[in-house]
Amino acid sequence: MKQRVLIRYFSILLVLLLSLASASRLLAQAAKGSVRGQVTDPSGAVIPNANVSLTTPDGHTVATVTSNAGGTYQVNNLTPGTYIVIANAQGFASSNSKAISVGAGQTKQFDVPLAIAVEQQQVQVQAESTTVDTSPDSNANAVVLKGKDLDALSDDPDELQNELQALAGPSAGPNGGQIYIDGFTGGQLPPKSSIREIRVNQNPFSAQYDRLGYGRIEILTKPGTDKLHGSINVRGTTSAFNAANPILNSNLQPGQPKIPFPDYYTYFLNGNIGASLTKNTSFFLNAFGRNIQNVSVVDAVNPATTTDPNNPQYLNTTVSNPSTRIDIAPRFDIQLGQADTLTVRYDFTRNTQSNAGIGTTSLPTVGYNTHNIENEIQISNSWVMSPRVVNDMRFEYTRTRAQQTPLSTDPTISVQGAFTSGGSNNGTLRDNQDYFELQDYFTAAEGAHSLNFGARLRATRDANYTNAGTNGLYTYQSLTDYLNNQPQRFQYTVVNNNAYTARATLFDSGLFYQDDWKINPRFTLSYGLRWEAQNYIHDINSWAPRLSFAYALDGGGKKPAKTVLRAGYGWFYQRWGVANSFGGGGSTPFVIYTIHHNVPVNGGVSNQQIVIQSFDSNQPNTNPAPTYYQIDSHFRAAVDMQGAIGLDRQITKNATANVTYLYSQGVHQYWTNNISAPFWDASSGTYADAVNLAPPSENLYTYQSGGFYRQSQLIASGRARFRRLSFFGFYVYNNARSNTGGVNSFLSNAHDPKLDYGRSAFDIHNRFIILGNFQAPWALSFSPFLGYNSGTPYNLTIGNDLTANNQFNARPTFAASCSEAGVVETRFGCLNTNPLGTNERIVPYGYGTGPSNINLNMRVAKVIGLGPKIEGPGPGGGGPGGGGGGRGRGFSGLSGNTGGPGRLDASVSRKYNLTLTAFGANILNHQNLGTPNGTLLSPFFDKSQSLAGGFFGPPTAGNRSIFLEAAFNF
Repeated sequence: MKQRVLIRYFSILLVLLLSLASASRLLAQAAKGSVRGQVTDPSGAVIPNANVSLTTPDGHTVATVTSNAGGTYQVNNLTPGTYIVIANAQGFASSNSKAISVGAGQTKQFDVPLAIAVEQQQVQVQAESTTVDTSPDSNANAVVLKGKDLDALSDDPDELQNELQALAGPSAGPNGGQIYIDGFTGGQLPPKSSIREIRVNQNPFSAQYDRLGYGRIEILTKPGTDKLHGSINVRGTTSAFNAANPILNSNLQPGQPKIPFPDYYTYFLNGNIGASLTKNTSFFLNAFGRNIQNVSVVDAVNPATTTDPNNPQYLNTTVSNPSTRIDIAPRFDIQLGQADTLTVRYDFTRNTQSNAGIGTTSLPTVGYNTHNIENEIQISNSWVMSPRVVNDMRFEYTRTRAQQTPLSTDPTISVQGAFTSGGSNNGTLRDNQDYFELQDYFTAAEGAHSLNFGARLRATRDANYTNAGTNGLYTYQSLTDYLNNQPQRFQYTVVNNNAYTARATLFDSGLFYQDDWKINPRFTLSYGLRWEAQNYIHDINSWAPRLSFAYALDGGGKKPAKTVLRAGYGWFYQRWGVANSFGGGGSTPFVIYTIHHNVPVNGGVSNQQIVIQSFDSNQPNTNPAPTYYQIDSHFRAAVDMQGAIGLDRQITKNATANVTYLYSQGVHQYWTNNISAPFWDASSGTYADAVNLAPPSENLYTYQSGGFYRQSQLIASGRARFRRLSFFGFYVYNNARSNTGGVNSFLSNAHDPKLDYGRSAFDIHNRFIILGNFQAPWALSFSPFLGYNSGTPYNLTIGNDLTANNQFNARPTFAASCSEAGVVETRFGCLNTNPLGTNERIVPYGYGTGPSNINLNMRVAKVIGLGPKIEGPGPGGGGPGGGGGGRGRGFSGLSGNTGGPGRLDASVSRKYNLTLTAFGANILNHQNLGTPNGTLLSPFFDKSQSLAGGFFGPPTAGNRSIFLEAAFNF
């Protein structure tokens, strides 16, 4: 029945698309477009009084303007069509662009870099001005990086992703924002050399996007160029350059010699080339290869030598963790006509990793190897349908083949918070996915209205093979239980009828309408509505309203605004997806789990995860209970409701600032719940009524959507650009409470979610980020990237299943006396590990706070010009870029609507140039430690056993890392 209803929705969706396309052709009154941009010299400084002309491809001059004191120019009232931008300035070589397609009501951004002429003359240049306005995508807390400004960030895709997420700042809820690549969701982050532009936090309440705007990252890849250009780049480091990892040797006894850290290295080689194939076709080809010979650090109890639980022996050692990545991505841009551009992009990626899953308390035998191959093809077509309507149609197909192989198939042994040994309980996995995405988006103009509407269809077909759990898993609460051979639980998976493979196909669709209405020069109102639906859940109607406005508190007429008030509100849904559980960057395949471990219907047979509680080594079949997975019949898509109010302010002509308050509330958030667990009354906040709870005869793990969170954020950001110095930065105060840690978290009390309402994992109170650039003499550039996070909350647990929910997430209580049996004295107070039947208050959720982290990265670059002098754009020049990457406003530099850090490899008036770079990660050598061990009976309780991840994690096995890099451009 659900499938028929969904098919009916898809049919209605297709009819609406055809109706929208037909209606757009009936719009009669022509709407004009415009082209604007900035004229700059090779250092990135602006050039005033430059002559800028727009001509048709056949040479007819349409308009001629002069750049102002800030180097900006603008040509309005352009009939939709194709134009050439020609710029001239005294002392600089003339520049002719490739053809630029301008749609109805569209403002095209094209910045003109001018190379110094052979006979150089003195030209007065000034630092560009910084402004604010009421455009929906010009919010001052947005960041746009394009052109050579991208060199301020890392060239490694993994490090680049961490840096971009740091720049995006905190978003709402447990899942944060989303990454779009050429308008498509998901996929591998491409190497930086193939990226044309990155937009962060732009237009946060647009109905075009399904996920939260704050935290959204949009990446646009490079098109071909008008002339032959390219580069070769090599980057690497070795352990001799880097500081030692502080986790190794962290358990040394007095007089015990230090363990030497083994050698390791990292390098990559990247090359790209772009040119015109014909007068209407250009291409860009990027190839990337990376080899990482890394090392993982184990910090655990050694089960082979420990004989006394009060005197544990430690295993503090290293394990080789090599990985490789190959990425080949050609792109073709084809001008089918003056009003039609076709873009075809293909990306092949292969990732391998050996000895994954090892480190912290996981011993070397539990590791596994991964191999992941992804083939992706994207086809985009941008078509000026009429003087008032532009259509963008995009199609993506991604084929992912991933596999995981365990190093050992022995039974897994887990001692809570102490060590995990034996084989990998994940077993052998093979996951084959085919992903399809179709978008059809329209942009139209009607007087003061800028309209955006369209539809998106997505489908994921997944075939997942696994024998996970068939090797068995023994779980012990403490070292004492392990040494006495008294496991608390034994579980194993039985696969019936050789049903190792589960298959599922997930569909979702979305329709949206967005209107940006410029009521007058000082006030812009934006409103929109989005509708989404998908299969596998009963809630197939998800309506997402969006509303925002921008009002200039001053200015008017020809006087620009200096203060803009912005506010917005919107609903954003989290799609329930089939995704890859390993490799490829996916999340757990929840729908696949329900098929692998489905509930038997009408006496049918199911795969079963058999759990034996209260295990007795003399009676190995005591209390067997099967475990099944299912989706709750009342399951609904999670909703993030977010409101914002903020103020953009132009401080000086070179600086802007923004203050924004964000309030977010999440309902129908995901968790997993064992609904077979017995009821006990937790309203008193104690374990008084949880005595003698019998384990259930079966465990029915149910995906539910009853979670809730509430979050408040105050964000202050600023940017400034001077002749040699520029920066962007923000500070965030954040407060978040939730009763779920995400879909993989289990309720402590299956029948009372209020017991787990407390500080969430994303309740990081203080964050600070600053990214800058300083252009020093002798063509040197310095780009610091500083980040600070206060401590991350974490949960304190006993490592015991007190409530018979088949989980080990019970929390201790605040002991009435420190002298009681089973009480542990900690910095949090005296905590009781055996609180059943007492009236002691249960420790709140998220009671612990991890260490704060601070990280300073520094990039230093030097450009050397080689070869003969040239006239016109230097290496890396070319046209403005083709279609396929979306039509949003482009900006030069690190800003919302102005420039950013100076260029690291500023164009040199030579045929070739060589850029030499040194990059230091965590140059202060600060020990950024990960979340501490929260298991109360663990010998490592309240100790960090790993380094932090993300932006604060080192890119190598060392603590401080130094990379050397050389890039040759032609």
